[in-house]
Amino acid sequence: MTARPALEVPLVASENTIEQETTPLLGQENSNDDLETQRNDSVSESQHEQTERSVFGIISVLLIGVFVSQADTTLVFATYAHITSEFIRLGGGSWIDGSWIVTSFGLATCATQPMYGRLSQIFGRKPILQMSYLLFLIGTAIAGLARNMMQMIIGRIIQGAGSAGMVSMVSILLTDLVPLHEVAAYRSYVNIFSTVGRSCGGLIGGYLTQTIGWRWAFIGQCPLLLLSIVLVWWKLEEPQHEVELKQSVWTKLKRIDFVGAFFMSVAILACITAFDLGSKKANTSVLFTLVVIGVSAGALFALTERFWAKEPIFPLELLGQHAVITSYSIIFIQTGIQVALMFLVPLYFQVTANASMGEAGAHLVPAVFGNTLGGLAVGAWIKRTGRYKPPTILASMSAMLCFSLLLVLWRGHTSTAGSLVIFFGGCASGMANSAVFVGLTAGVEKHQMAIATTGMYLSSNIAMVAGVSAASAIFQSALRSNLHRALGRMLGGDEIAKRVLADVAYVQTLHGGLRRLVIRAFVTSFRRTFSVQIALASMALVIGVLSRQKKITR
Repeated sequence: MTARPALEVPLVASENTIEQETTPLLGQENSNDDLETQRNDSVSESQHEQTERSVFGIISVLLIGVFVSQADTTLVFATYAHITSEFIRLGGGSWIDGSWIVTSFGLATCATQPMYGRLSQIFGRKPILQMSYLLFLIGTAIAGLARNMMQMIIGRIIQGAGSAGMVSMVSILLTDLVPLHEVAAYRSYVNIFSTVGRSCGGLIGGYLTQTIGWRWAFIGQCPLLLLSIVLVWWKLEEPQHEVELKQSVWTKLKRIDFVGAFFMSVAILACITAFDLGSKKANTSVLFTLVVIGVSAGALFALTERFWAKEPIFPLELLGQHAVITSYSIIFIQTGIQVALMFLVPLYFQVTANASMGEAGAHLVPAVFGNTLGGLAVGAWIKRTGRYKPPTILASMSAMLCFSLLLVLWRGHTSTAGSLVIFFGGCASGMANSAVFVGLTAGVEKHQMAIATTGMYLSSNIAMVAGVSAASAIFQSALRSNLHRALGRMLGGDEIAKRVLADVAYVQTLHGGLRRLVIRAFVTSFRRTFSVQIALASMALVIGVLSRQKKITR
């Protein structure tokens, strides 16, 4: 019996001893676990930073193409009058309206835009992106070396087909390379380069045209495009699926929905051309023919996609998705408002302040800053909160504020402070572009993102054509009516009105009471056009409020 306690004591003592001896070891083990966790966290952070640097490096390469393609757009606005004059002097295509130098590019972009999503799924992102660069390079070289108007327009068509991919493929790659909650932040960089490119294009084009000629404005882009092709080949890596690796080029070509692509392109070209010519009061029979062609091609496209195509170039079921239809609608309205602003602001200062084209264009700078800051702010907001609906709504409210202030403050004598209100219009565009893109990609399946993205760009490109045409038509109609009311009873008033409508520069030669009457007619016409833009922004606001939101998680 005495042995049992003796045995029990050592057991208890032994247990206590083990506990005391093992406590430091347990503490050391926990410490090692903490160190291991810290080390893993450090490695994870290092890998994350390295990945971010790698992605940013790739995006930086892609942004060169975005800058060049967008700069070319405004570059042509600044030079096409000189190009047309030169070809008329040379007798090369004087029968063609010089505006087709601009229009042909836009039509080609719209016609080819939706194809890039499906083609990038079949052939891969990298080859299709390089193809778009190559098309733009070839078109640019043809335009720079053109000897007549027809050659110039052919070059511009090829450029437009390339430009459609240079911009949209960057956004498609963003959804591949970065998490969804960071897409808006990177998307804001794309918007900045687009805006800066458009701003610089006109200045560069005007300067080069005055110094060494417009041809060098085109040819000078070629080295940058070659550099972009090389950098994309070198830097951009994309995973290849096993199925894609096994497929031959011929097998991939057979997967392309050529029939659907043809009918879609014809429908887009016919409808946009009809809208553009309709705003210029073209021949009724021509318009009717274009509308019939557009509607017929659209119906055949729908039938092809529904019953024939195995891999539709643009699946019609996408248009039935809430995220798609709301995103396309908002971006269409916001883009239309933005290009209307870009059209109206320089014209206002040319008329009311006798500003030169350069001085009038400089008044757009606040909108450029607004676009940049709006995009960056929304990118940071979405990355932090994962919510994109509030900035979508705020963008429409900012556009409404902009045009409301223009309606109140721009009455013919605009102060420097009053001229800054277009900041809110640019801010609206920057916010909408970033927020709507995230909303679109969050609302569709991963395999649909590429095609849905190109559809959004198509909506934006159509809005660019429609926005300028509609704003011009509304303004010209109002101006014609107001000039007739102001000058109708004046001797020679009808002739003065015709000259004012034909040439804005003529307004700058008027003085005294006549000038005041004409300026008043212009201001009233501007106010009517501003009112229409407010109504459009209100529509975008309603759509934004009714849109759904999926919170984006990391």
